[in-house]
This record gives sequence, C-alpha cells and structure tokens, in this order.
Amino acid sequence: MKKFLALICSLALLAMGVVAFAGCGGDALKIGVTNYPPMDYPDESGEWVGFDAELAEKAFGELGYEVEFVEIVWETKVTSLQSGEIDCIWNGMTVTDELRENILLSEPYMVNQQVLVIRTEDADKYTSQDDLSQAETIAFEGGSAADTILSEMENLTEDQLLSMEKQADTFLEVKTGSSDVAVVDIALAKEVAGQGDYADLTYVDIGFASEDFAVGFRKEDTQLCEQINEILAKYKEDGTIEALAEKYGVAV
Repeated sequence: MKKFLALICSLALLAMGVVAFAGCGGDALKIGVTNYPPMDYPDESGEWVGFDAELAEKAFGELGYEVEFVEIVWETKVTSLQSGEIDCIWNGMTVTDELRENILLSEPYMVNQQVLVIRTEDADKYTSQDDLSQAETIAFEGGSAADTILSEMENLTEDQLLSMEKQADTFLEVKTGSSDVAVVDIALAKEVAGQGDYADLTYVDIGFASEDFAVGFRKEDTQLCEQINEILAKYKEDGTIEALAEKYGVAV
C-alpha cells in the first residue's frame, strides 16, 4: 500500500511539474491576423512579418510563448477569438465601443486614421466627407473601422456601400473601376497606393477622426492582457516601438 501511495504521489508531482512548465513557456499562442502590410503580411517564404507581427512575436517571446499567426476573416474576428480558434487579435485593430463590450482590449499602442483610396485622375473629386455622396460604390472591409464610419454617415445609402472580406481587395475594386472609392487604414494606403500594380491610385485625407490600435483578448484573459500592457509600456519607453515604426514606415 505504501509503495502504491508513493507511486500515486510521484505521478501527481510529475503532472504538476508538467503543468507548471507549460504555464512558464512552450505554449504556442495563436494570433489572429489578416494580410495587411505593413502591419501583418507573409514574406516571400510565407513567414508572417510586419510591424504588428514583429511586435507581437517579441512581446509574447518575453513571456515564454511561441506564436502562430492564423489568417482570419476580419468581420468574424470576435467569434474566432471567443471560440478559441485564436488566442488574441493583433492586426491593426481600431478600438470601438462594440469591441469593448465583447472582448478585452490592451492599452492603445498606435494611432490610425481612415483615408480614401481613389484613382489619381479623380483626386479633385473627393476633398471632403460630403463628396463621398457622389460615389456610386464605396468599398471597405467588413467589420473594420471603415465599416463603422460609413454606416454612420447620413449622406450615404446602403446601395453605395460594398463590404468586402479583405481590406487589401478594395484596391483592385477601385483600380478596375468597380468601385469609385475605397476607405482603408492610412498605413495600408501608404504602403499600396501609388506602388506597383496600383501606381495609378492615390489616397486622400478627408478629415476622418484619428483612431487607436489595441490588442484584443478574451474577457477572461486579464492576466495576459495586463502582461502585454506592461511590455508595451516598456517598449514605448525604451524605443522598441519607435524603431519598429521606422523600420516599417508607420506613424505611432
């Protein structure tokens, strides 16, 4: 009996040790992202890189976690998080009241703004928010900050609004003339408009309010969120965020 009890105790201690080790490191956190240069995007080898990707990998690495980037549909990001498909959202996510109600948000780490992407030849047609009413079709990513802004504009109708699965796809809509305008994050507009296949596109600032980017967690993951807040505060202080911003050409 004593030998049996000793064996049980040994197995229990071993199990506790395994749990403790798993909690200290080695767990792979799944980070929800979209193809959104310069924040998160796959390089030529398929590895996810970018301002957010590198920042997330560094921050979670300090906590002993490996990370796995999972490409998600942005419009269903909250469902993906709550269902356990992913463990956090770190992909240039604008803080909104709706998100605050449904998930836990980190402290803001970057400022963003929505801008218009248009064909260069139409640059003079769209200089204010009122000018959007003349567009037949306005493309945007479903579930994005642009979605929220456009749905609240009284001078627009539902028939003018085209919700798309990916923010990056809105550029092709404008280039081909299928949409007159796209509303996207300024970081993406700077990266894509006027470059390569989209050399004939440009972007204009028509005065949309500035926004804050934050990392999203499940409501119950308060400890992890607090740890990331501490690390982000440190990175702001020691210049890490500023260095990454310069590397990827974004404003923080």
